[in-house]
Amino acid sequence: MFPLIAVAFWPGYWGQLSKAPFSLHAHGITATAWLILLTAQSWAMRAGKIVWHRAFGLATFVVLPLFAAAGPLALQGMAILWKTQADPFHSAFGSRLVVADMIAGPSVVVMVVYAFLHRRRVEAHASAMLATALLVLPPIIGRLFPAVPGFPHGGWAGFAGFRLAFQLAEAITLVIALSLAARSRAARFGFGFAAAATAAQMIAFETVGMSQLWDRWVTLLAELPSVPLSLAAGATAAVLLIWAWRKGTMRSNARHKSFAAA
Repeated sequence: MFPLIAVAFWPGYWGQLSKAPFSLHAHGITATAWLILLTAQSWAMRAGKIVWHRAFGLATFVVLPLFAAAGPLALQGMAILWKTQADPFHSAFGSRLVVADMIAGPSVVVMVVYAFLHRRRVEAHASAMLATALLVLPPIIGRLFPAVPGFPHGGWAGFAGFRLAFQLAEAITLVIALSLAARSRAARFGFGFAAAATAAQMIAFETVGMSQLWDRWVTLLAELPSVPLSLAAGATAAVLLIWAWRKGTMRSNARHKSFAAA
């Protein structure tokens, strides 16, 4: 995914780092850090370096809360661009992308919490962790489609073809998530949840995101103080992770005691 990320986000981020606002830097850095952490964890297990894998796992207590804290900043930045009609793209899709991202960010946290709860069940744990990467696919693919020669622009396809690109990217991600969920019962929650989140994004983009009530909410979001929102999101993610870790440890200890008694 990393080469695709470099290409897809070059025009809007990598190619203009000096001009990007702090909110975009925070989101881009923490999301990239999360993908790097997933890669490192997967490599460590495949290489048989379990101690390293556990060390990378503990790093989740830092990276995921930071990612969660950056989420509201990115959402608010997009809301402001939409409210101020900063450019044709955000004027057309800013508020609708807010609803899609509000589904994706918390979904990542939910899947990691589930993975922590079931970290002794290898397949359930691994699938929930890896499924978080699927939610990065739509923003990548959705930016690549309009660059394809002959891709429709305007009309139902939307400004620069983004509406069609968004739905195609989400549909591809949905198919991948469902196919992975069908491969194993233990993997159903992780990849199944990713599929449900993807479907919710597709629907909300075309329904909730186009309503006047949602427009009013996005306007309010643009005016809220950013620091409390960010801190609350990061703290919530941290508390959930700690709870899931302790709960998972208690479950594991209970199973060991039961096995020993038997």
